[in-house]
Amino acid sequence: MQIATDGAKSALRPDNSIITYCQAITDYKEVEWISDKKNSEAFTNRGMKCNGYSPIDLMVQQTNQIFEQSQLHARPIEQFKKLYPQIELNNYHQEQAQTIKTEYNSLIKQRIALEDRKKLEPGPYLVITSPTSGKQLEITNLIKFDVAKNPEFWKASELSIRLQSRAPSAKMVHSLKATAKYFNADGQAKDITIGTISMKSMKEHDLKPGMSLNQGKVEFHFGISDGMIDALKQQTMEYVESVRNSTPEPEKLQLAAAIHDITHTEESKNYQGLKRAGVAFAVFPDAVVGQLHSLQFTNMRVIGAQFNECAGINFKGEQVAVKFEDGANPRDPTKTARWVIVEGKKLGTIDARSPQLIAGCEALATITSSPSNSLIVTSLKNPDNKLQIDNTNKYTFAGRDWKGEQANITFNVQQPDTLKAPVVVALLGNQALGVLNKQSTNFLLSQLAKGGKKIQGLTITGIVNNAPASYADIVIDPNSFKLPDIQENNNQPLVATVVFFEATVDNNLQAKTDQIMCNMLLRAVNRAIERGYNTIHFVDISPHQLDNPSPAVKLIQELGATRKDINIEYFDVASSKGAIANLIQPDDIALGIRSKETINIIGYAVNQGKAVAAYIPETGKFDRYNLPSLEKTVTATKTEIERDV
Repeated sequence: MQIATDGAKSALRPDNSIITYCQAITDYKEVEWISDKKNSEAFTNRGMKCNGYSPIDLMVQQTNQIFEQSQLHARPIEQFKKLYPQIELNNYHQEQAQTIKTEYNSLIKQRIALEDRKKLEPGPYLVITSPTSGKQLEITNLIKFDVAKNPEFWKASELSIRLQSRAPSAKMVHSLKATAKYFNADGQAKDITIGTISMKSMKEHDLKPGMSLNQGKVEFHFGISDGMIDALKQQTMEYVESVRNSTPEPEKLQLAAAIHDITHTEESKNYQGLKRAGVAFAVFPDAVVGQLHSLQFTNMRVIGAQFNECAGINFKGEQVAVKFEDGANPRDPTKTARWVIVEGKKLGTIDARSPQLIAGCEALATITSSPSNSLIVTSLKNPDNKLQIDNTNKYTFAGRDWKGEQANITFNVQQPDTLKAPVVVALLGNQALGVLNKQSTNFLLSQLAKGGKKIQGLTITGIVNNAPASYADIVIDPNSFKLPDIQENNNQPLVATVVFFEATVDNNLQAKTDQIMCNMLLRAVNRAIERGYNTIHFVDISPHQLDNPSPAVKLIQELGATRKDINIEYFDVASSKGAIANLIQPDDIALGIRSKETINIIGYAVNQGKAVAAYIPETGKFDRYNLPSLEKTVTATKTEIERDV
């Protein structure tokens, strides 16, 4: 490379292949998992990022697959509201539960506040009191500024400060700082930052930059220590123990149920079912765990029944076999919903407010369809034309079960409120049947407009049926409940890895070299099948770009498309060392062409103890390293490789 640099003043020209190789071995790409491993999102909400082929990248890829299959999805706490369905509660239990919950949460909040303050405002702090108003300000992060190095600062009993704005940072989020005047050795006054205004003081007072406090009384305090936090933890534990020991055994379950209940009771219109009843478990863990020994969540509501394979079936308390499965959410296909399957047919999805059983569970369940308050009228002339009549439960024929009867239906337009749109009432004879819904009204009006007719007084003849139930309530028989069989997945792919490298050779040797390279790769595929692998990875670490694609790469692509007995995948990577390090199976191997471009690759693989077979175009022979030394095996391999050449 130095020769290339000095090329302008030298007749000696550089070897471009050497320069290209130097560029290849000094090139690199960002390794994503190195930075992503510290991201709190990794293996919490998603898998870890990886973009290489090193052993760690491979482990990350495999872990990502397992994570995606086993990822836990947060569910609204509202679904767990009925954890204590048989426990009766009275006012005493409710009052006791509220007291326990309030005290416990107060201790937890104090500890969290101290922990947060220790992170944001470490070390000692001072409290300065206004001589006029008596208001107190806390100035924190004293040790983060140079004034802390001045012994006289810590002896001060009075200070005059001024508030100034500062740019918050991740490590110091405070937007206000306090400055004080100090005199330097020349007697000149200078504003020096002494600390930040605490988050607590900023919340308590309406503080703004430019405010000042003169001759305030100063008190220095020790910062938040681990001992203070530990003391609060101990205080919380002692409180929990005192409640647990003072509660009679028969009442523990009732109090746990009461705590759980008041936590999940709606306190405002903005309540979204997200409160957690961790207090019950913290105080009475045995009582809570005892509830989990048997199935408590047996009552569920299934929605969307009118759109699925059981539409039209009116369940009236029959006990049938059901299964829970995951599938696309009909309201958002990019998300997953929990489906209820009845004898192989989709009934609908579990309502978000209902408890859910995990996918794969099976049980016997009593199913009751929702009452039908709508009718579907199908035209005799055109069965594709249907009208829907709603609110039938409010009129004369409420409760009637319609099963394909033919009827003459007359429409009467009414407008009881001039501020609202007219209502189209469906009549059977002289008696009201229901109200034609908006979509059906618009459809009928558009059809009548073509013939210049009006809807008022129109009579049609059609087949009347109850509209499919929109939801169904199911009750699981706990004695029939079966969890899915969780077995070890023995179908994980068994992967063989072949790292290969090509090189440019003399034109008169190129054809044979290409053929030998293809034969080596084809033999690697057949050997992987013989050894029981179901997947083979070909990893291209050629030092520079050859014909795009080369005959070898074309062969891999063709085999990947045509071979049905093994899965073939191709990778082109920049890091030869990372790829070679990934040769971990006993049958993994590095194959390629020996040349001045690839000699270092071969040497590195050999030094790492990897199996290597390299063809030497100039001699027509092979270099073999870390391979079985049996002559019979070598001879057979040579014959197979050179076949068809």
